[in-house]
Amino acid sequence: MIDISEDRLRKLLQIKLSYNSLVDLQNANVYEIRLALNEVIKEIISEQYTNTFADKYSRTYIVSFELMVENLFDDYIEKLNLKTPLQKILQDIYDNVVNMNNDLHLGQSYIGRFSVDLFEKISKQGQFCKVYSIFYKNSQFKQQIFDENQIETVFHEPKTSVVFKRSSEYDIELENNKIKSQIYDIPYINDNTNFIRLFSPKANPHLNYENFIRGKIEEIYSEENKLDSIRQFVYTPQIDEFGKYIKFLQQKFLADSVVEDIFNDEIKFFKNTDKIEDHIQINIVETNVALLIIMFLQKLMDEGYDFEKALEKSNKIFEYFNINLHRESFELMDLSYLYQFDNIKNIIQLINENALKNGYPEIIKDNFLDCFNLIAFVTHSIIVGSEYQKKFLLKSEHVVIDKNIEDKIVIQTYGFNDDLFRNKIEYHDLYYSKLKYKKKLVDKYNLKNINDKSIFNMQLSDFHEGKRQILNVFYILYLYLKLKDNVNTIITPTTFFIGGMSSFDYLFCKKTISLCLGMSKVINSDKLIQEKIKLVFVENIMLDQVPDFAKACDVFNYIPYKNFDISNTYPYAFMNNGSIILTSDSSVYEKMSQLKDTGVFKFDEESFKNSESRCMNFLLKNIELLENKKIINEFYEIYNLILKYNDSFNVINSFDNFVEANGKIQKSYLNENLWNDLMIKNIEISKKFGINYLKDV
Repeated sequence: MIDISEDRLRKLLQIKLSYNSLVDLQNANVYEIRLALNEVIKEIISEQYTNTFADKYSRTYIVSFELMVENLFDDYIEKLNLKTPLQKILQDIYDNVVNMNNDLHLGQSYIGRFSVDLFEKISKQGQFCKVYSIFYKNSQFKQQIFDENQIETVFHEPKTSVVFKRSSEYDIELENNKIKSQIYDIPYINDNTNFIRLFSPKANPHLNYENFIRGKIEEIYSEENKLDSIRQFVYTPQIDEFGKYIKFLQQKFLADSVVEDIFNDEIKFFKNTDKIEDHIQINIVETNVALLIIMFLQKLMDEGYDFEKALEKSNKIFEYFNINLHRESFELMDLSYLYQFDNIKNIIQLINENALKNGYPEIIKDNFLDCFNLIAFVTHSIIVGSEYQKKFLLKSEHVVIDKNIEDKIVIQTYGFNDDLFRNKIEYHDLYYSKLKYKKKLVDKYNLKNINDKSIFNMQLSDFHEGKRQILNVFYILYLYLKLKDNVNTIITPTTFFIGGMSSFDYLFCKKTISLCLGMSKVINSDKLIQEKIKLVFVENIMLDQVPDFAKACDVFNYIPYKNFDISNTYPYAFMNNGSIILTSDSSVYEKMSQLKDTGVFKFDEESFKNSESRCMNFLLKNIELLENKKIINEFYEIYNLILKYNDSFNVINSFDNFVEANGKIQKSYLNENLWNDLMIKNIEISKKFGINYLKDV
């Protein structure tokens, strides 16, 4: 623990302010002080905390495309013993400086959350650990609503979290050109100091973000911007060949940078790589970093090992965490990109021959590299989060699991929402506890004219046709038109919360967001329906805001399509906070029908297939009651897109049953004792779910 005096800390802040902002402490604004404090903390950590005392014989590395890095300032200030002197120096503005919103979200999904939680778990055990990703310029976009449309805006301000720019760089070859891989670190301070290590290509051209906002892909990913494009976005838009190629360059750049860093550590500690397999463990998170295995094998062969020996070492080193369980988890990589490198082509063919020889599926599928089969062959274990997830993996339509692969599948409960939702809802008198949290949510987000005694019905997720936000939006439109048709229609007062972003090239979802926003304005201003229904669009929601909504949520909509998001932890986290779940028969909860009296309401997706929907016919018949041409036109645009693609996500087919399930929820909410019992049941289920709870169901 560092013991720093108030005077010393004040002088350090003043020096950084004078140097960076040319102001003194008395005249500096909150943002200037935050930047200066960032520099001070970096300097203290550099001087005192960069030694790793962990056993050098045991080193763990985690590789992920996404990282969810939350605001570490509170943590740094506590561990560096700076809180008391800093509070005296900053006085009334202390909270504003320290708790400034963090802008270092390197991906917003639970893949990124899991990767960092795994890193923290290992670090807290005192072990040597690094977690790797690319330092994306704008991996998480802010969502801005303009004229009831979503556009993407970027974080223009400098980063305000503690990030070290290292003097060391690695030479990486891309397209026969050598570029510099610049190293950045975010320190994690415990008994030892580990690092989130980020790599960024040193390239000078700047992208035109206006082109991004307007969707001019060909100008964003132009040849002159190619290298810089590598670090622009998590998951580059792959709507054309150039976009797909940029994704490959990201994978290649990250894999090469990670391999160089790992071997640099090994040489530093041991002078050679003779026993590298005894010293390190590499954890791959998801398949989009599978190229790391090939580059690692190549590096071992460059060190003088033959392929068999390199493969033997790699088999002991790599393990794989499968976080998602839908078709995006089983990525295929274009071999034409890979085969431009002769050494990679040779290794792929050698791996394929050895996989077949050892009874594994081949890793070459038509003109693509099968990333999952590559990982399944080379890694020593495939780790999933529950028995239930394992069952879905075994029967997935996107991959064939043979006995060799099945034997490698290990179950480790992830539980990575535990920290996010660590302040559990008060168990005593749940019904009234919810009311307290609902009031807090209304006040914190300055929501106007919201009945906090109404049902808080939420669907918070990135927009995707497979997640069917449109089904919920249609249902809200159905209720509103029912009230317009007959204002005395009986509806349990409900406030709907819908939030999430859409990829900029996703027309269907862009239209859904626009329809939702337009409806929100019309519904919330209609005094004739009073407080029977309200619609709140939650703009630019971030993962670390979700607990506020989870605690206030009465009903959480989890509407995947068949095998989508089987391992998504959101529903369990909301259940753990006493939420009722609305889901489909084909979802992860399909076998819960055998569990009695749970707070899981399901709708059937199949029974109305190829037949007319009573509720959709009602919308078509009464849509003109809206008297809003823009909303009406958007409704028909979406409806016609659904018809054009034969209702491939069962929106119209499910609509009647979705309305019926919501009706049951509305009636149940009126029975306070029943609702309280359902909440308790869901909390109990959420504690057990994901371990072995449904193994024998």
